[in-house]
Amino acid sequence: MRRGTAPMRHPQRGATLAELLVVAAVMALVLGALVPLFTIGQQTWNLADRHADMTQNGRRALDKIIRDLRAAQSFQTVTPTLVRFRMALGDGTGGTPTVEYQLNAATGELEHRTSADYAYRRRITVTAGSAPVPTDYSASVVFNHAALVAAGRSLASGDDVRVLHWTGTKWVELDRFKDIPTAWNTATTRLWFRLQAPIPALGADSNYYLHYGDLAADPPPANGDYVFLDYEEGTTLAEWVDRDACSGTYATSPQGFTFNASSGSCHRQLSKNVAHGDAEIFWEFWGSGTVGDSYQVGVSARRSDTGVGYVLTLADQGNTTLRIRYWTVWSTTGGAIASTPASVVPATTYYGRFSLVGSTLRVKYWAVGSAEPGWMLTTTHSGAASGNHYGQVDGYEAPMNHRHRHLIIRRRVEPEPSTALGPEEAGARLDAFQPLAGPFRSMGVQCFSAMGNPTGCGAGGPAVRSVQVSLTVMDPTGEVADVVVTARAYRQAP
Repeated sequence: MRRGTAPMRHPQRGATLAELLVVAAVMALVLGALVPLFTIGQQTWNLADRHADMTQNGRRALDKIIRDLRAAQSFQTVTPTLVRFRMALGDGTGGTPTVEYQLNAATGELEHRTSADYAYRRRITVTAGSAPVPTDYSASVVFNHAALVAAGRSLASGDDVRVLHWTGTKWVELDRFKDIPTAWNTATTRLWFRLQAPIPALGADSNYYLHYGDLAADPPPANGDYVFLDYEEGTTLAEWVDRDACSGTYATSPQGFTFNASSGSCHRQLSKNVAHGDAEIFWEFWGSGTVGDSYQVGVSARRSDTGVGYVLTLADQGNTTLRIRYWTVWSTTGGAIASTPASVVPATTYYGRFSLVGSTLRVKYWAVGSAEPGWMLTTTHSGAASGNHYGQVDGYEAPMNHRHRHLIIRRRVEPEPSTALGPEEAGARLDAFQPLAGPFRSMGVQCFSAMGNPTGCGAGGPAVRSVQVSLTVMDPTGEVADVVVTARAYRQAP
């Protein structure tokens, strides 16, 4: 090798350490510049996706609110956090459930529920005595409706008062029937409802609830035929059979069944087939005439197809006697088994009850507007333990003009079951709010008249033509700016 010349590199020899260090430094510079570029690009894509998701989320929630508002009938509450209105279902049922949209301040979620439920409830516990209570038994509960009306928690009409049954998996609204002698808006309002399950002797059932508090409620289900074995108000004679050959006419009227006769002496009878054994008959009656026996107005029970059974007549024997007879055929007067002094004032309306449990028969009557008395006549008789018919009885002498109204037959056990109301539970709606979308920062609702002018939603509900809703969608992290979505609903029936 010559002095001063560079050493020769062997063709198989690798890079020197210095060269490797230089290459690493260059790569670090390149990569160091690219990584921030990649990170910024990825963040930009993430923020754009979240912005799109927020917009889509807000639109989805807004679309549902707008669809419901198109069918809104009346607005009840409109605040920055709650919109409540009644919506016509439009499915042919006539249903108008209450719809609520609530902005949950704690979670930012927009929550929703649709129901015909009510703001308050009280549990009803039905307790049987020494006798078991069958399914379909008509039970009643007494409550101070006047106090609820005074507190602004119930309508004076009672339309918001409902009875519901909890099956263990769902709520079922029952027909409820106001007791005829009592009235709404009193301290002793009584409601009847039908039990949905049997109760053993000395047992109890606490699955019934009294609900109230919807001050815009529609009339409730209140069909007496779904509460009692049978209910008649005198507007139809369907399924009633004339059992006598007496002179006179039968007709329906707004005041009840009417019976008229200008000549002849005869017990006139109509009956209806409603199989029953132990039962109680309640009826409202009115009579007028010029002779004592023309005041007789009564009912019959436990009649067989051939006529065996019991007949109760009031103001018998010249308007002096209340009498129970045992009849063996339809056309005879039968034999008296019990009686007590009793009379009525002509052209005065009365209530009466005839109870038959086992071999015990009991009777009472009282003038409308007076307090209901205890049983006036109690006797025992075992001639007719059951029967397929109950009926209305009028006679004996003409001229006579009678009316029967609110004729009710219901099952009866002795002793009757008792009912007790639990404490009031405020805000005890049956349906919980369900999250719809979110999170949202705010909700805005503005109502407009047919002329397009802003108007109040709650007070001007019937005049509202359109409703505009705005939702401000927010990003919980604060990295994406709020998104505002707005739409307007034009109501079907402004």
